[in-house]
Amino acid sequence: MKIWLGMTTFKFKEYKDDYFAIRNYLIEKGCVLTDDWLGNCSEWILKNPNIKRDIKAIYQSVTKAIDGSDVSIIEMTVPNFSSSHQINYSLFKRKPTLVLRQKKDNTTKDSYIEALESPLLTVKEYHGVAFKKIIDEFLGEAEMENGLARYNVVLDKKQKYYLDWASNQQKKSRSEILRQIINKTIVSDRLYKKFKAV
Repeated sequence: MKIWLGMTTFKFKEYKDDYFAIRNYLIEKGCVLTDDWLGNCSEWILKNPNIKRDIKAIYQSVTKAIDGSDVSIIEMTVPNFSSSHQINYSLFKRKPTLVLRQKKDNTTKDSYIEALESPLLTVKEYHGVAFKKIIDEFLGEAEMENGLARYNVVLDKKQKYYLDWASNQQKKSRSEILRQIINKTIVSDRLYKKFKAV
């Protein structure tokens, strides 16, 4: 699976070991990082903490890496604008997105991330190596969701007419429209949410 792994360089020295633990675990699992900037640039970041960076080039590199990924995993223990943008961009590009935050006494519980309502967003707190189980579950669900299964659906004429009309109007395939309708139902179905929580 191709993964965008993002985190901030702010307080990098303090969290470097935690970031590498996540990176190394993903690589051990056989995941491909679409931009292994952590592995390639960490020494440079430590030696040049306050140097002016080419933000335009970094932005282009990050968005290209997210575009080429199957999923995004973003460590956001340290709140920051760049990680917030990566989360929004990843969701905009319809990528399943996992946001990891370490459990801390000062963890903000009312950040705007909690206000985002997307079936593609998962926000989890972790401590120590608990991120491994969280990542395993997230990637397992993402693999199921990314795998397309073909079903035969019997529709009456009115339903088929609507799908043909909506497909033409929205410039989307009938399958895509049906998936969107089902995803809306998944988000609003309380019994299903309760079932998934068990």
